[in-house]
Amino acid sequence: MDTRLTELNTLFVDTFDAILRVEEKSLKHVGNGQLSIAEFHTLECIGQGEDCRRAVGEIADALGVTVPTVTVCVNKLVKKGYVTKTRSEKDARIAIIELTAEGRKMNRLHRFFHEQMILAISHEFNDEELDSLLRCIRKLNEFFEERA
Repeated sequence: MDTRLTELNTLFVDTFDAILRVEEKSLKHVGNGQLSIAEFHTLECIGQGEDCRRAVGEIADALGVTVPTVTVCVNKLVKKGYVTKTRSEKDARIAIIELTAEGRKMNRLHRFFHEQMILAISHEFNDEELDSLLRCIRKLNEFFEERA
């Protein structure tokens, strides 16, 4: 394999792992360390729904996981007080998940972490480099989205 491709592979893996480690380390202190990264991402997904509420199936689709996986996560979040779970008035088979006040707070803190991370990263690049980086990441995103 071309040495550039080997380096590219190494950089992808290392960067992805480093982002997760930094996120986990930064968010460990938020909410007394009660929430896992998966739980933070679930709160984030719910928070993107109308009135910070979504059906379990919508959450599963958005996160690219199964409904049972979301159900297990949601049940933990209910016990921790970050979400509520009710049945849809239109279809009792559908569980509607809504952020509580504490869930909204954790979601805001998670968003703040991402905003601060991006601000710090952006200061490492001049305008031309940042534009180039954006073009490259858009292409990467399109590549992976087409295959997801």
